[in-house]
Order: sequence, then structure tokens, then C-alpha cells
Amino acid sequence: MHFKKINKAFFWLKRKVILLIAAFMIGMSNVINEEEKMINDNFIKTEQKQEEDAD
Repeated sequence: MHFKKINKAFFWLKRKVILLIAAFMIGMSNVINEEEKMINDNFIKTEQKQEEDAD
């Protein structure tokens, strides 16, 4: 009986730790992806044409 409670608590703790690690890894990959976009200029740019005055 006591072994089942310990086993259940261990699996609950294991699941929470895995969830935290996965969330941390996803967050870090998003940060790395955003930095790479900023460094390599891979994001979409809006181009504007400069109009010249006809004097």
C-alpha cells in the first residue's frame, strides 16, 4: 500500500519535471529563432520608394 503511494508521487513529480523542461526548451528555441531572424535579417521588410520633388 505504501509503495503505491510512493510510486504514484514519483510519477506525478516526473511528469511535472518533464513538463517544465519541455516548456523551458520551447522557450529557449523561440528566443534563439528570434535572435537569428534579427541578426540575419530574415524577417519581411516593407520597402518604401523615395519620391523626388519635380521643381
